[in-house]
Amino acid sequence: MRDQTAKQTFFGHEADVNSVCYHPSGQAFVTASEDKTARLWDLRSDQQLATYKPPNSNPGFTSCGLSFSGRFIFCGSDDNSIHIWDTLKNQYNGALTGHENRVTSLSVAGNGMAVATCSWDQNVRIWV
Repeated sequence: MRDQTAKQTFFGHEADVNSVCYHPSGQAFVTASEDKTARLWDLRSDQQLATYKPPNSNPGFTSCGLSFSGRFIFCGSDDNSIHIWDTLKNQYNGALTGHENRVTSLSVAGNGMAVATCSWDQNVRIWV
C-alpha cells in the first residue's frame, strides 16, 4: 500500500496552479499557472529548473503538456492559443493559434506526433 502523505512540496508560483505534467523520464515535471508562467521542476534536486513566459502577451495558463522526448513544453492559455518552449535551448518557439476562446485542456499523443486541445469555443483541435 502506498503512503498517503506528500513526500515533496514545490513552491514558487504566485497564483493558482492549473495543470501539471510529468516529464517522460519521470524525474521532472512541468506546471502551468494563472501567474502567467510555466515552470520546469526537478524531483531529484527538489528545485525549479526554469520559468517560461510568453514574450509579448500576458495570458494565464490553463494546461500543460510535454513532447514525447520532453524537449518541448506546450501550454494552453487564456489568450486562445497554445504556447511552445524548447527546454534544451530555453527559448520560446511560438504559439499555435486558431481557437476562438480560452484553451482549457491539452494532451500530447503517446507517440509525440500530435497535440489535442479543447476550448471554451466548443471545439477540439488536433495539431500535427
